[in-house]
Amino acid sequence: MICRRSFGGTLETQAIVFVLVIATTVSLILAYYNIKRLQIDQHRAWMLRAMFYLGSIITARIIMIISALIISRVDSYYAVRSCDELAFIVGSHAQMREQYPQCNSTADPRATLVVVQATFANGQPEQIGVSLGVSFGMALWLAFVLHLVGVEIYLALTPREGNRLRQVSYERQLEKGFKHPGSAGLTADRWGDAEAWTPEGGQTEE
Repeated sequence: MICRRSFGGTLETQAIVFVLVIATTVSLILAYYNIKRLQIDQHRAWMLRAMFYLGSIITARIIMIISALIISRVDSYYAVRSCDELAFIVGSHAQMREQYPQCNSTADPRATLVVVQATFANGQPEQIGVSLGVSFGMALWLAFVLHLVGVEIYLALTPREGNRLRQVSYERQLEKGFKHPGSAGLTADRWGDAEAWTPEGGQTEE
């Protein structure tokens, strides 16, 4: 619902919002499927991925603010805003027309576009908004990549917990009479070329 308008609705913003929606939705679906199959280790992995992906928006805000401050120092970034948007941000049509004479025309204020500098230096709310908006898409993409890589590093660094939960999964799946106990959910040894998993001190039971 927000992707078309969020921070100006630029294409890079729309794209990353769609990517986040797909990534989190798929992760939650896979987490739900695995817990229904009592594959607790995989449920943990997919829930961690979903939460890490959702957390991208927090990291994006930090990156966005830092990059907006850098953009202000560079002092050469601009974006286009409509006179209607500027009037809403400034709070006064008269003040908006004074600052942006282009908006004095009789044309539709929603169709009349004005170039606004991206900077914090002047303390103008529309310029501050533009400096944040210009960097938002980049910040969210960068944050998502950091979280995408970060969660896989975390999972790779905690194999003992994954193995412990897989043993628990094996015991519960065996108790419920599932086929392929220990691998009844979405595991690499059933869907890829990984070696078949064996429980501690024994062989898999069909």
